[in-house]
Amino acid sequence: TLLITACSVLLGTALGFGVFLLCRNGNPVANAVTGVFTWLVQGMPVVVLLMVLYYIVFGSLSISGILVSIIGFTLTFGAAVLGLLRMGVGAVDGGQYEAAYALGYSNTRTFFRIILPQAIPHVLSAYKGEIVGLIKATAIVGYIAVQDLTKVGDIVRSRTYEAFFPLIAVSMIYFLLEILLAALVSRIEIRIDPKKRNS
Repeated sequence: TLLITACSVLLGTALGFGVFLLCRNGNPVANAVTGVFTWLVQGMPVVVLLMVLYYIVFGSLSISGILVSIIGFTLTFGAAVLGLLRMGVGAVDGGQYEAAYALGYSNTRTFFRIILPQAIPHVLSAYKGEIVGLIKATAIVGYIAVQDLTKVGDIVRSRTYEAFFPLIAVSMIYFLLEILLAALVSRIEIRIDPKKRNS
């Protein structure tokens, strides 16, 4: 569960940010491809996406379920990051661009030095929510033969014929993981946002 979550967050963030950079200046081809990709990924239930990847896309290849899970959740998390970046950058006043250009900043330098630092604080809370949602979503990877936390709890339940303690233990571990990761992102949020850092 931790491996899938950590890899999907890192790779999905990189994917979403990279796609956003490609589409940022209004490239029509990149925007069209991104629109179709986002529509497919977000319009399909995650469990169906994982099964399509595992049994159809990579069905003829000997790829482990963990790797397929990371690919699937990277795509869904990347689509979420792309949407968050569009929202955050859109929240920055357009006059910031004009002021930067008047000072002689290039388009790229304006984005990385002025726009992005102002956009990130707008989306960090939603980003934290996406991470917590991703942890809970990994509970479905048992459908593609991955022995994650939920699957192991189910195996224990089937062997002991006792449902209460395995399910409670799995729930408590999920709660603990969510609290730890949410706290980590909150610390990052405080370090990035000057208003919260100084308070």
